Amino acid sequence: MFCPHCGHEISEGQVFCHQCGFRLVAEGGTGAPDGGRCKTPWENRAANGYFNGLFMTARDVLLRPSDFFKKMAVTGGLTDPLLFAMIIGMVGLLFLSLWDLVLHDSMRSIMTPEMRNAAGRGMSNGIASPFGVVMMPFLLISWIFIVSGMLHLFLMMVRGAKAGFEATFRVISYSVSPFLFMAIPYCGMLLTMLWMLTLAVIGLRDAHETTGGKATVAVFFPFLFCCGAMFLAAVLFMGAIVSSFGAMMHLYK
Repeated sequence: MFCPHCGHEISEGQVFCHQCGFRLVAEGGTGAPDGGRCKTPWENRAANGYFNGLFMTARDVLLRPSDFFKKMAVTGGLTDPLLFAMIIGMVGLLFLSLWDLVLHDSMRSIMTPEMRNAAGRGMSNGIASPFGVVMMPFLLISWIFIVSGMLHLFLMMVRGAKAGFEATFRVISYSVSPFLFMAIPYCGMLLTMLWMLTLAVIGLRDAHETTGGKATVAVFFPFLFCCGAMFLAAVLFMGAIVSSFGAMMHLYK
């Protein structure tokens, strides 16, 4: 069988073409695309307007993520999702820089002396500096591509990547919406990270039409791998101690 969109060879029952991300009819493996997916309000700026499309997309991602990612087109280019992520991400990072400058002293006052010594000037010498502000867009773009590539690889490892890399990239780009929570001082960063992880799981599950378990494993694979490696190292270390203690006891007999 071959994809009717790009001609790439596909297997029976495949939901998406792995080459171009074209949606296939599940029963026959090929056919017309599913009409359930469409452009996001941001991608349909001609009808919704620039700011309204931006607002509607961020609102839907934050408040109705499952509905949003179930309807989100998994193809259509990387430019629009990346531009959305850049706008929202820069707004959030600029708020983060502002709070770091304004609330730096109050933040240090609630830290222990050890935390203050470890942090030093911390972010005030980094993200809030002129050089840090200039580098923000480039770092954000690099971060989106790297995270998208890693998550797509992990999703492929658990056989959950039913669409192409573009679908994963789109999920991560729109999952930048919680950067708006950085407008909240003190706890904004924590809210942002927690909600982004949640959106990544929901987005991968619904965009690739896979299971929540596979999406969760893909998102948390780095954490699971590190925890597993630490557990294995601890077991080996304890085993070495027990073995050494047994050898010493044997010598004293």
